[in-house]
Amino acid sequence: MNRAIMAVGVVVSLTLAGCTVHPQGESEERQAALKAGHGYEKPFAKRDIPPLPQRPTPDDLVRYALLTNADLEQQYWQWRAAIEQVPMDGTQATSLAISVGTTLNEGAFENDRTMLTAGNDPMTDISFPGKLSAAAQRALDNARAAGHRFRKAQFELRKKVLDTYDDYAFNAEMIRLGRENLQLLQIAATITQVRNRTGLGGQQDVLRAHDEADLALNDIENLQSQLPIQQAALNALLSRSPMAAIPVPDSLPPPRTVASSDRYILDLAAKANPELTALSAEIRARHEDIQLARLQYYPDFDVAASTDLKGIAQTLLGQFTVPILRYEAIAAAVAQAQDNLRAAEAMRRQTGHDLAAQLVDDIAALHDADRQLDLLQHTILPRAREAVSFERMAYQTGSASLLDLLDGQRSLIDIERLATTLQITRDKSLVDIESIDARGLE
Repeated sequence: MNRAIMAVGVVVSLTLAGCTVHPQGESEERQAALKAGHGYEKPFAKRDIPPLPQRPTPDDLVRYALLTNADLEQQYWQWRAAIEQVPMDGTQATSLAISVGTTLNEGAFENDRTMLTAGNDPMTDISFPGKLSAAAQRALDNARAAGHRFRKAQFELRKKVLDTYDDYAFNAEMIRLGRENLQLLQIAATITQVRNRTGLGGQQDVLRAHDEADLALNDIENLQSQLPIQQAALNALLSRSPMAAIPVPDSLPPPRTVASSDRYILDLAAKANPELTALSAEIRARHEDIQLARLQYYPDFDVAASTDLKGIAQTLLGQFTVPILRYEAIAAAVAQAQDNLRAAEAMRRQTGHDLAAQLVDDIAALHDADRQLDLLQHTILPRAREAVSFERMAYQTGSASLLDLLDGQRSLIDIERLATTLQITRDKSLVDIESIDARGLE
């Protein structure tokens, strides 16, 4: 019977001290993290990363960046670390403590005076079980928030890659149009010089024509100097050497269509935006903070069992630590947790309004760019091309000068530049929208 009491005491101590709470959903969160981080299992240097195609598309670059970008990987491991906090917070902080005490009788040990004691660490109480549940649930909600922020980081990386590629392609297109313009200016300068020699033009016209050609050449060289910088920026997002080759695009990326209505986009963002879902998870964690703070009113306890080595005398000890002297501190902690909840709710509400306003801005910019592109591509550019065609025929028949023809062609190039700028503006607005309403990575 006495040994049974000792055994019960040890079992109680071990059970209470070694208990770990696993809240519902922890296993699913772990599985989601493992699935999302499949590509991060091996160290970076040992990963078998598919190479980029010789002429990668924007989507190819995004896929590669999602596998290699170090900032994104950091977000992933922070998510994994947050998941490991769940069992840490759900486990009793105390440990099993075993002690031996004895009394010497004329310099000799006696078994009936030697006590073996097993219990929890007396410096750390056994927490009330409900406290572990609240703490573990709070950690799980925080881990879910970290998972949503990893998802947000994926969309932000996609946006950076596509925006940088758009700038790269835009620069290349401006160089192409600039070269066309330079050719026209050089022809105009030659004609002006010939006219001056024949007495049909002044020297000031010659100087002005050469200045315009030189300035156009300088603009092209400035644009060309940006290409290696933009290539390095793209490579940084892909975790590659800054000098790794990314071919200069031959043309702008084809425009993507928007199949959804404005209302659908706004509703989807309100439901699926990763930052909003992360804030919602943090709000749930703040609720657990309040519960955990209130549970501090409940006492913690200690359990120990001891026996002498002869098995004659056994003791089972239980002790409660009642937090009477900490009443005001606990009340303040509850109030603080409630205040933090209100702050988190306000942040979630304001973030929702800010994202909705940003979406409206991006949608308006997208529609305005579409309107202007439609006007340019279907009305103004056809007219400009037709005007150049008429000026060319007029020049061939002698009813118009070459300078008139060159001016018409330069106007056409300016309109093409405007159309290029609008197409890039449209693409960036669409990428902004997709990063907010969580689309584009499927």
